[in-house]
Amino acid sequence: MAAPIAYDVFRLLLGPLAVTPRGIDRVDFLYARFFFETWQGDCVGTLPTPWGVRLYDRRRVVRGLDRLEQLWSETVGSHEDRVLLRIKRRLSGTLDLETQESCGDGRAVTSPPLRLLNLLSVAGFSFGASVVRAVPRSAIYVNVGQVGLVIPRVFTWLRQRPDVKSVFMLHDVIPLERPELVSGTAYRRHRKIVDRTARYASGLISSTIVARDTVLNALSLQGRSAIPVEAVPLPVAPVFLENDGPDQELSESNYFVVCGTIEPRKNHYLLLNVWRELVRQRGPDAPKLVIVGSPGWGAKPVLHALEGCRMLHDRVILAHGLSSPALRRLIAHAKALLMPSFAEGFGLPIIEALAVRTPVIASDLRAHREIAGGLAVYRDPSDTPGWLADVCMFADGSDAASEIRRRVAQYQPTTWDAYFIRIERFLKTFEQR
Repeated sequence: MAAPIAYDVFRLLLGPLAVTPRGIDRVDFLYARFFFETWQGDCVGTLPTPWGVRLYDRRRVVRGLDRLEQLWSETVGSHEDRVLLRIKRRLSGTLDLETQESCGDGRAVTSPPLRLLNLLSVAGFSFGASVVRAVPRSAIYVNVGQVGLVIPRVFTWLRQRPDVKSVFMLHDVIPLERPELVSGTAYRRHRKIVDRTARYASGLISSTIVARDTVLNALSLQGRSAIPVEAVPLPVAPVFLENDGPDQELSESNYFVVCGTIEPRKNHYLLLNVWRELVRQRGPDAPKLVIVGSPGWGAKPVLHALEGCRMLHDRVILAHGLSSPALRRLIAHAKALLMPSFAEGFGLPIIEALAVRTPVIASDLRAHREIAGGLAVYRDPSDTPGWLADVCMFADGSDAASEIRRRVAQYQPTTWDAYFIRIERFLKTFEQR
Protein backbone atom coordinates (compact mmCIF):
# COMPACT_ATOMS: atom_id res chain seq x y z
CA MET A 1 0.00 0.00 0.00
CA ALA A 2 1.28 3.46 -0.93
CA ALA A 3 2.09 5.96 1.81
CA PRO A 4 -0.75 8.29 2.86
CA ILE A 5 -0.81 11.69 1.15
CA ALA A 6 -1.74 14.96 2.86
CA TYR A 7 -2.34 17.35 -0.04
CA ASP A 8 -2.43 21.11 0.50
CA VAL A 9 -5.62 22.46 -1.14
CA PHE A 10 -5.22 26.11 -0.13
CA ARG A 11 -4.59 27.44 -3.64
CA LEU A 12 -7.56 25.46 -4.97
CA LEU A 13 -9.81 26.91 -2.28
CA LEU A 14 -8.89 30.37 -3.60
CA GLY A 15 -9.67 29.22 -7.17
CA PRO A 16 -13.19 30.73 -7.32
CA LEU A 17 -11.70 34.20 -6.80
CA ALA A 18 -10.61 34.00 -10.47
CA VAL A 19 -13.04 33.47 -13.33
CA THR A 20 -10.68 31.07 -15.10
CA PRO A 21 -7.51 29.24 -14.01
CA ARG A 22 -3.94 30.32 -14.61
CA GLY A 23 -1.42 27.75 -15.77
CA ILE A 24 -0.25 26.94 -12.24
CA ASP A 25 -3.88 26.59 -11.15
CA ARG A 26 -4.40 23.90 -13.80
CA VAL A 27 -1.24 22.11 -12.61
CA ASP A 28 -2.38 22.20 -8.98
CA PHE A 29 -5.86 21.02 -10.00
CA LEU A 30 -4.53 18.05 -11.99
CA TYR A 31 -2.24 17.06 -9.12
CA ALA A 32 -5.24 17.09 -6.80
CA ARG A 33 -7.26 14.98 -9.24
CA PHE A 34 -4.42 12.46 -9.39
CA PHE A 35 -4.04 12.06 -5.66
CA PHE A 36 -7.67 12.19 -4.57
CA GLU A 37 -9.00 10.01 -7.39
CA THR A 38 -6.22 7.50 -8.16
CA TRP A 39 -3.72 7.33 -5.29
CA GLN A 40 -3.67 3.77 -3.91
CA GLY A 41 -3.07 4.87 -0.35
CA ASP A 42 -5.06 7.17 1.89
CA CYS A 43 -5.36 10.80 0.77
CA VAL A 44 -6.59 13.81 2.75
CA GLY A 45 -6.71 17.53 2.11
CA THR A 46 -5.14 20.13 4.39
CA LEU A 47 -6.34 23.70 4.61
CA PRO A 48 -5.49 26.70 6.82
CA THR A 49 -8.56 28.08 8.58
CA PRO A 50 -9.23 30.66 11.32
CA TRP A 51 -9.22 27.76 13.77
CA GLY A 52 -5.95 26.27 12.56
CA VAL A 53 -4.85 23.95 9.77
CA ARG A 54 -7.55 21.34 9.35
CA LEU A 55 -7.88 18.02 7.58
CA TYR A 56 -10.69 17.17 5.14
CA ASP A 57 -11.63 13.78 3.76
CA ARG A 58 -11.26 12.55 0.21
CA ARG A 59 -14.94 12.71 -0.80
CA ARG A 60 -15.32 16.30 0.37
CA VAL A 61 -12.27 17.43 -1.62
CA VAL A 62 -13.44 15.64 -4.78
CA ARG A 63 -16.82 17.37 -4.53
CA GLY A 64 -14.97 20.67 -4.26
CA LEU A 65 -12.82 19.88 -7.29
CA ASP A 66 -15.89 19.04 -9.36
CA ARG A 67 -17.55 22.32 -8.44
CA LEU A 68 -14.38 24.36 -8.99
CA GLU A 69 -14.12 22.92 -12.50
CA GLN A 70 -17.65 24.12 -13.17
CA LEU A 71 -17.04 27.57 -11.70
CA TRP A 72 -14.03 27.93 -14.01
CA SER A 73 -16.24 26.85 -16.97
CA GLU A 74 -13.77 24.10 -17.76
CA THR A 75 -16.62 21.70 -18.51
CA VAL A 76 -18.23 23.75 -21.29
CA GLY A 77 -17.41 23.50 -24.97
CA SER A 78 -15.35 26.24 -26.63
CA HIS A 79 -18.36 27.15 -28.79
CA GLU A 80 -20.20 28.16 -25.59
CA ASP A 81 -17.51 30.57 -24.40
CA ARG A 82 -18.80 34.12 -24.79
CA VAL A 83 -15.34 35.61 -24.38
CA LEU A 84 -14.12 33.67 -27.41
CA LEU A 85 -17.18 34.83 -29.35
CA ARG A 86 -16.29 38.46 -28.61
CA ILE A 87 -12.67 37.86 -29.62
CA LYS A 88 -13.91 36.47 -32.93
CA ARG A 89 -16.01 39.57 -33.47
CA ARG A 90 -12.99 41.75 -32.76
CA LEU A 91 -10.87 39.72 -35.16
CA SER A 92 -13.49 40.05 -37.89
CA GLY A 93 -14.03 43.76 -37.15
CA THR A 94 -17.72 43.39 -36.32
CA LEU A 95 -17.51 44.48 -32.67
CA ASP A 96 -18.04 48.17 -32.00
CA LEU A 97 -14.74 49.48 -30.64
CA GLU A 98 -16.42 52.49 -29.10
CA THR A 99 -18.40 50.29 -26.74
CA GLN A 100 -15.96 47.42 -26.21
CA GLU A 101 -12.24 48.06 -26.07
CA SER A 102 -11.34 44.73 -24.52
CA CYS A 103 -12.81 41.26 -24.47
CA GLY A 104 -13.45 40.61 -20.81
CA ASP A 105 -15.54 37.93 -19.23
CA GLY A 106 -18.95 37.92 -20.89
CA ARG A 107 -20.60 35.33 -18.68
CA ALA A 108 -23.13 36.03 -15.97
CA VAL A 109 -21.02 35.22 -12.93
CA THR A 110 -21.47 36.09 -9.31
CA SER A 111 -18.92 38.06 -7.34
CA PRO A 112 -15.74 36.25 -6.24
CA PRO A 113 -16.83 36.01 -2.56
CA LEU A 114 -20.14 34.43 -3.58
CA ARG A 115 -18.34 32.01 -5.87
CA LEU A 116 -16.09 31.02 -2.97
CA LEU A 117 -19.09 30.50 -0.70
CA ASN A 118 -20.72 28.41 -3.42
CA LEU A 119 -17.67 26.15 -3.56
CA LEU A 120 -17.71 25.71 0.21
CA SER A 121 -21.44 24.93 0.25
CA VAL A 122 -21.14 22.30 -2.48
CA ALA A 123 -18.12 20.67 -0.85
CA GLY A 124 -19.97 20.72 2.45
CA PHE A 125 -18.90 23.10 5.20
CA SER A 126 -17.04 21.48 8.07
CA PHE A 127 -14.64 22.49 10.81
CA GLY A 128 -12.50 19.52 9.79
CA ALA A 129 -10.06 17.74 12.06
CA SER A 130 -6.72 18.84 13.50
CA VAL A 131 -3.88 17.95 11.12
CA VAL A 132 -1.57 17.32 14.07
CA ARG A 133 -3.86 14.61 15.42
CA ALA A 134 -5.58 13.33 12.27
CA VAL A 135 -2.98 13.16 9.46
CA PRO A 136 -2.10 9.45 9.07
CA ARG A 137 1.22 8.20 10.40
CA SER A 138 4.21 8.47 8.04
CA ALA A 139 2.23 10.50 5.52
CA ILE A 140 3.79 12.62 2.78
CA TYR A 141 2.66 16.25 2.80
CA VAL A 142 2.55 17.60 -0.78
CA ASN A 143 2.35 21.33 -1.53
CA VAL A 144 2.16 22.22 -5.23
CA GLY A 145 0.26 25.51 -5.06
CA GLN A 146 3.12 27.30 -3.27
CA VAL A 147 0.94 30.29 -2.35
CA GLY A 148 0.38 29.06 1.20
CA LEU A 149 4.10 28.92 1.97
CA VAL A 150 4.02 32.60 2.92
CA ILE A 151 1.59 31.83 5.77
CA PRO A 152 3.39 30.24 8.74
CA ARG A 153 0.36 28.31 10.00
CA VAL A 154 0.17 26.37 6.73
CA PHE A 155 3.17 24.21 7.57
CA THR A 156 4.36 24.86 11.15
CA TRP A 157 2.27 21.86 12.24
CA LEU A 158 5.01 19.77 10.64
CA ARG A 159 7.20 20.52 13.67
CA GLN A 160 4.80 18.47 15.78
CA ARG A 161 4.69 15.63 13.28
CA PRO A 162 8.30 14.64 12.49
CA ASP A 163 7.01 11.38 10.99
CA VAL A 164 5.47 13.36 8.10
CA LYS A 165 7.77 14.05 5.15
CA SER A 166 7.06 17.13 3.04
CA VAL A 167 7.51 17.56 -0.71
CA PHE A 168 7.12 21.02 -2.25
CA MET A 169 6.98 22.19 -5.84
CA LEU A 170 9.05 25.36 -6.01
CA HIS A 171 8.43 26.75 -9.48
CA ASP A 172 11.33 29.20 -9.74
CA VAL A 173 13.22 31.92 -7.85
CA ILE A 174 12.83 34.65 -10.46
CA PRO A 175 11.74 37.30 -7.91
CA LEU A 176 15.07 36.81 -6.12
CA GLU A 177 17.18 36.67 -9.27
CA ARG A 178 15.41 39.50 -11.13
CA PRO A 179 13.86 41.74 -8.44
CA GLU A 180 13.51 44.59 -10.94
CA LEU A 181 10.81 42.57 -12.72
CA VAL A 182 8.54 42.13 -9.69
CA SER A 183 7.01 44.21 -6.93
CA GLY A 184 8.65 44.62 -3.56
CA THR A 185 5.84 42.56 -2.06
CA ALA A 186 6.49 39.71 -4.48
CA TYR A 187 10.20 39.81 -3.66
CA ARG A 188 9.57 39.62 0.10
CA ARG A 189 6.95 36.90 -0.36
CA HIS A 190 9.31 34.77 -2.41
CA ARG A 191 12.08 35.24 0.11
CA LYS A 192 9.77 33.76 2.73
CA ILE A 193 8.87 30.87 0.41
CA VAL A 194 12.54 29.98 -0.09
CA ASP A 195 13.35 30.35 3.62
CA ARG A 196 10.48 28.07 4.63
CA THR A 197 11.23 25.57 1.92
CA ALA A 198 14.79 25.36 3.22
CA ARG A 199 13.49 24.76 6.72
CA TYR A 200 10.67 22.27 6.09
CA ALA A 201 11.01 20.53 2.72
CA SER A 202 12.14 16.89 2.65
CA GLY A 203 12.13 16.91 -1.14
CA LEU A 204 11.31 19.12 -4.12
CA ILE A 205 9.61 18.78 -7.49
CA SER A 206 10.85 21.05 -10.28
CA SER A 207 9.57 21.63 -13.81
CA THR A 208 12.95 22.03 -15.53
CA ILE A 209 16.61 21.40 -14.85
CA VAL A 210 17.13 25.16 -15.14
CA ALA A 211 14.58 25.82 -12.40
CA ARG A 212 16.05 23.01 -10.28
CA ASP A 213 19.54 24.50 -10.43
CA THR A 214 18.42 28.03 -9.56
CA VAL A 215 16.25 26.78 -6.71
CA LEU A 216 19.07 24.66 -5.28
CA ASN A 217 21.41 27.62 -5.50
CA ALA A 218 18.94 29.76 -3.52
CA LEU A 219 18.46 27.00 -0.95
CA SER A 220 22.21 26.56 -0.54
CA LEU A 221 22.37 30.18 0.62
CA GLN A 222 19.96 29.11 3.38
CA GLY A 223 22.13 26.19 4.44
CA ARG A 224 20.31 23.47 2.42
CA SER A 225 23.00 22.37 0.01
CA ALA A 226 21.62 18.86 -0.41
CA ILE A 227 17.95 18.03 -0.93
CA PRO A 228 16.34 15.41 -3.20
CA VAL A 229 14.82 16.99 -6.31
CA GLU A 230 12.80 15.45 -9.13
CA ALA A 231 13.10 17.66 -12.22
CA VAL A 232 10.43 16.57 -14.70
CA PRO A 233 8.87 18.82 -17.38
CA LEU A 234 5.19 19.56 -16.92
CA PRO A 235 2.77 18.08 -19.44
CA VAL A 236 -0.07 20.08 -20.94
CA ALA A 237 -3.54 19.84 -19.47
CA PRO A 238 -5.58 17.08 -21.17
CA VAL A 239 -7.86 19.69 -22.74
CA PHE A 240 -4.99 20.73 -25.04
CA LEU A 241 -4.80 17.18 -26.39
CA GLU A 242 -8.44 17.26 -27.51
CA ASN A 243 -9.58 18.31 -30.97
CA ASP A 244 -13.04 19.71 -31.59
CA GLY A 245 -12.39 20.38 -35.26
CA PRO A 246 -11.55 23.47 -37.31
CA ASP A 247 -13.04 26.88 -36.68
CA GLN A 248 -13.77 28.70 -39.92
CA GLU A 249 -13.98 32.16 -38.34
CA LEU A 250 -10.60 31.82 -36.62
CA SER A 251 -9.03 30.12 -39.63
CA GLU A 252 -9.87 33.14 -41.76
CA SER A 253 -8.28 35.56 -39.29
CA ASN A 254 -4.64 36.66 -39.37
CA TYR A 255 -3.66 36.87 -35.70
CA PHE A 256 -1.02 36.00 -33.10
CA VAL A 257 -1.47 35.18 -29.41
CA VAL A 258 0.49 35.97 -26.27
CA CYS A 259 -0.63 34.40 -22.97
CA GLY A 260 0.20 35.48 -19.45
CA THR A 261 -0.42 38.09 -16.80
CA ILE A 262 0.35 41.58 -18.06
CA GLU A 263 3.45 42.43 -16.03
CA PRO A 264 7.02 43.61 -16.75
CA ARG A 265 8.48 40.08 -16.74
CA LYS A 266 6.26 39.02 -19.65
CA ASN A 267 7.60 41.84 -21.85
CA HIS A 268 4.34 42.80 -23.59
CA TYR A 269 5.77 46.23 -24.33
CA LEU A 270 8.14 44.75 -26.92
CA LEU A 271 5.16 43.34 -28.80
CA LEU A 272 3.42 46.72 -28.82
CA ASN A 273 6.50 48.20 -30.46
CA VAL A 274 6.48 45.38 -33.02
CA TRP A 275 2.81 45.99 -33.78
CA ARG A 276 3.27 49.73 -34.16
CA GLU A 277 5.83 49.02 -36.86
CA LEU A 278 3.58 46.41 -38.47
CA VAL A 279 0.76 48.93 -38.74
CA ARG A 280 3.13 51.56 -40.15
CA GLN A 281 4.30 49.12 -42.81
CA ARG A 282 1.05 47.31 -43.61
CA GLY A 283 -1.80 49.48 -42.43
CA PRO A 284 -5.11 47.57 -42.34
CA ASP A 285 -3.36 44.43 -43.63
CA ALA A 286 -1.30 44.10 -40.45
CA PRO A 287 -2.08 40.96 -38.42
CA LYS A 288 -3.83 41.30 -35.09
CA LEU A 289 -2.45 40.49 -31.67
CA VAL A 290 -4.58 38.87 -28.96
CA ILE A 291 -3.21 39.44 -25.45
CA VAL A 292 -4.72 36.77 -23.19
CA GLY A 293 -4.22 37.69 -19.55
CA SER A 294 -5.31 39.97 -16.76
CA PRO A 295 -3.40 43.09 -15.69
CA GLY A 296 -0.95 42.47 -12.88
CA TRP A 297 1.65 44.53 -11.06
CA GLY A 298 3.35 46.98 -13.39
CA ALA A 299 0.74 46.67 -16.16
CA LYS A 300 0.02 50.41 -16.42
CA PRO A 301 2.67 51.25 -19.05
CA VAL A 302 1.25 48.62 -21.40
CA LEU A 303 -2.35 49.65 -20.78
CA HIS A 304 -1.53 53.35 -21.16
CA ALA A 305 0.37 52.65 -24.38
CA LEU A 306 -2.66 50.89 -25.80
CA GLU A 307 -5.04 53.63 -24.72
CA GLY A 308 -2.85 56.37 -26.15
CA CYS A 309 -2.04 54.78 -29.51
CA ARG A 310 -5.05 54.84 -31.83
CA MET A 311 -3.18 52.98 -34.55
CA LEU A 312 -3.25 49.90 -32.30
CA HIS A 313 -6.91 50.11 -31.28
CA ASP A 314 -8.19 47.69 -33.91
CA ARG A 315 -4.98 45.64 -34.12
CA VAL A 316 -4.44 44.64 -30.47
CA ILE A 317 -7.13 42.81 -28.50
CA LEU A 318 -7.06 42.48 -24.72
CA ALA A 319 -8.84 39.34 -23.51
CA HIS A 320 -9.38 37.76 -20.13
CA GLY A 321 -11.77 35.16 -18.77
CA LEU A 322 -11.22 32.51 -21.46
CA SER A 323 -11.98 28.95 -20.43
CA SER A 324 -9.25 26.41 -21.18
CA PRO A 325 -11.23 24.82 -24.05
CA ALA A 326 -11.64 28.26 -25.63
CA LEU A 327 -7.98 29.10 -25.08
CA ARG A 328 -6.98 25.87 -26.81
CA ARG A 329 -9.17 26.75 -29.80
CA LEU A 330 -7.79 30.30 -29.99
CA ILE A 331 -4.16 29.15 -29.87
CA ALA A 332 -4.78 26.31 -32.34
CA HIS A 333 -5.75 28.74 -35.13
CA ALA A 334 -3.16 31.44 -34.46
CA LYS A 335 -0.27 32.09 -36.84
CA ALA A 336 2.05 31.63 -33.86
CA LEU A 337 2.19 31.94 -30.11
CA LEU A 338 4.53 34.67 -28.83
CA MET A 339 6.51 34.32 -25.59
CA PRO A 340 8.88 37.30 -25.20
CA SER A 341 9.44 36.93 -21.43
CA PHE A 342 12.57 38.26 -19.80
CA ALA A 343 12.67 35.31 -17.37
CA GLU A 344 10.85 31.98 -16.99
CA GLY A 345 11.24 28.82 -14.97
CA PHE A 346 9.19 26.87 -17.49
CA GLY A 347 6.78 28.43 -20.01
CA LEU A 348 3.51 26.50 -20.08
CA PRO A 349 1.99 28.39 -23.06
CA ILE A 350 4.85 27.12 -25.23
CA ILE A 351 4.01 23.45 -24.82
CA GLU A 352 0.29 24.22 -24.98
CA ALA A 353 0.86 25.80 -28.40
CA LEU A 354 3.07 22.96 -29.61
CA ALA A 355 0.45 20.44 -28.46
CA VAL A 356 -2.10 22.02 -30.82
CA ARG A 357 0.48 22.28 -33.64
CA THR A 358 0.94 26.05 -33.44
CA PRO A 359 4.45 27.49 -33.99
CA VAL A 360 6.15 29.44 -31.22
CA ILE A 361 8.39 32.50 -31.20
CA ALA A 362 10.01 32.63 -27.77
CA SER A 363 12.67 34.59 -25.96
CA ASP A 364 16.01 32.86 -25.98
CA LEU A 365 16.01 31.49 -22.43
CA ARG A 366 17.50 28.25 -21.14
CA ALA A 367 14.13 27.11 -19.79
CA HIS A 368 12.46 27.68 -23.15
CA ARG A 369 15.13 25.73 -25.02
CA GLU A 370 14.89 22.91 -22.49
CA ILE A 371 11.16 22.38 -23.02
CA ALA A 372 10.87 23.19 -26.75
CA GLY A 373 14.24 22.23 -28.16
CA GLY A 374 14.47 22.91 -31.89
CA LEU A 375 10.72 23.34 -32.36
CA ALA A 376 10.55 27.03 -31.44
CA VAL A 377 12.03 30.15 -33.02
CA TYR A 378 14.19 31.97 -30.46
CA ARG A 379 14.91 35.68 -30.20
CA ASP A 380 16.56 37.92 -27.65
CA PRO A 381 13.72 39.55 -25.65
CA SER A 382 15.09 43.01 -26.53
CA ASP A 383 15.53 42.38 -30.27
CA THR A 384 12.54 44.28 -31.65
CA PRO A 385 13.63 44.05 -35.34
CA GLY A 386 14.16 40.31 -34.97
CA TRP A 387 10.73 39.76 -33.48
CA LEU A 388 9.22 41.89 -36.24
CA ALA A 389 10.92 39.77 -38.91
CA ASP A 390 9.72 36.52 -37.34
CA VAL A 391 6.14 37.76 -37.00
CA CYS A 392 6.17 38.79 -40.66
CA MET A 393 7.52 35.37 -41.63
CA PHE A 394 4.53 33.59 -40.08
CA ALA A 395 2.00 36.25 -41.09
CA ASP A 396 3.04 35.86 -44.73
CA GLY A 397 3.20 32.07 -44.64
CA SER A 398 6.71 31.90 -46.10
CA ASP A 399 8.44 28.65 -47.00
CA ALA A 400 10.50 28.94 -43.82
CA ALA A 401 7.31 29.26 -41.76
CA SER A 402 5.83 26.22 -43.51
CA GLU A 403 8.92 24.16 -42.70
CA ILE A 404 8.66 25.15 -39.03
CA ARG A 405 5.00 24.13 -39.03
CA ARG A 406 5.96 20.72 -40.42
CA ARG A 407 8.46 20.24 -37.59
CA VAL A 408 5.95 21.36 -34.98
CA ALA A 409 3.44 18.80 -36.32
CA GLN A 410 5.84 16.06 -35.14
CA TYR A 411 5.73 17.20 -31.52
CA GLN A 412 4.73 14.45 -29.10
CA PRO A 413 3.45 15.98 -25.87
CA THR A 414 4.04 14.21 -22.58
CA THR A 415 0.87 12.89 -20.96
CA TRP A 416 -0.05 13.37 -17.33
CA ASP A 417 -0.15 9.59 -16.92
CA ALA A 418 3.51 9.35 -17.92
CA TYR A 419 4.37 12.36 -15.77
CA PHE A 420 2.80 10.91 -12.65
CA ILE A 421 4.68 7.65 -13.04
CA ARG A 422 7.84 9.63 -12.32
CA ILE A 423 6.22 11.63 -9.51
CA GLU A 424 4.91 8.48 -7.84
CA ARG A 425 8.33 6.84 -8.10
CA PHE A 426 9.91 9.92 -6.48
CA LEU A 427 7.38 10.00 -3.64
CA LYS A 428 7.95 6.32 -2.91
CA THR A 429 11.55 7.12 -2.00
CA PHE A 430 10.23 8.98 1.04
CA GLU A 431 8.30 5.94 2.28
CA GLN A 432 11.60 4.39 3.32
CA ARG A 433 13.08 7.41 5.06
